[in-house]
Amino acid sequence: MVLLMTACMGESSGESLWTEHHPMRVARSEHPAVVLGGEIVVLGGFVEVLFGRSSATTTVEAYDPGSDSWRDLPDLPEPRHHLMAAVVARRLFVIGGFTASGDAVDTVWELVNGEWMDRAPIPVATGAGAAVTIDGAIYVVGGAPAGGLFRYDSTMNVWDILTPPSSNREHLAAAVLDGEVWALGGRWHGEAFDTTEIYDPEKSDWRNGSKLIEPRSGFGASVMGSAIIVAGGEVFDPVTALSSVELLGPDGWQPGESLPFGLHGSPLVTLGERLYLPGGSTRAAGVDNPGTMLSLHISP
Repeated sequence: MVLLMTACMGESSGESLWTEHHPMRVARSEHPAVVLGGEIVVLGGFVEVLFGRSSATTTVEAYDPGSDSWRDLPDLPEPRHHLMAAVVARRLFVIGGFTASGDAVDTVWELVNGEWMDRAPIPVATGAGAAVTIDGAIYVVGGAPAGGLFRYDSTMNVWDILTPPSSNREHLAAAVLDGEVWALGGRWHGEAFDTTEIYDPEKSDWRNGSKLIEPRSGFGASVMGSAIIVAGGEVFDPVTALSSVELLGPDGWQPGESLPFGLHGSPLVTLGERLYLPGGSTRAAGVDNPGTMLSLHISP
């Protein structure tokens, strides 16, 4: 943990330590990313179309860090943005989200032999939530218009409705640390949160976690070693795309190495000794997608 924080923090030289890689083929924001077979997969999201209007996409891409290249995967059955995704034992699932017209959906798809197959729908149609995996089960927390906490058993293809967090939150991020689900930040009715809540699957209850340094919504979170890292996001008072990064250490959240520019609607994943942040929008409360793939090297 100390080495991780030291690597990310330290004196700023005026230049970001984040590296920019080959851009994705379809620039997108408000999309999930997962690690599958040594690649980083991005799915759906907002894309820009004519006259500045944005819409959802069906496109799915995989990034290979070894070759610094992207390849296409099978398109989603329907366009989605603010969708959730998770991997269980190399099985890729896509959950909920919003249609191109902005309606929340309860659909669940699994990619099987190059085709997307329907699975049991999530109990409540929701988008802008967060999905994580613990012991072979997928947990989906938060979301809009009405979130909660749901657990999916991919072997039985069934969902359970669990105790929801004490606060409604959407555009949140989630992470797994020590076998528990961390619900991080997010917003409700436009107000961004700095609060976190922790769910213990064994006790089936929630407790409060350490507060973030600053409120944020629409951001990415990942885990490396014993640290949770959050990056980017947006707030509305004033309307700002955030470049700040935070790391959860023994004494709470500490500043990390900032992004080279503000980004929101961008996920964060860990692969090897790097954090990867694919895509996102540089314009808060809007869509201005540079299509970048950023990474930060962390020494073990």
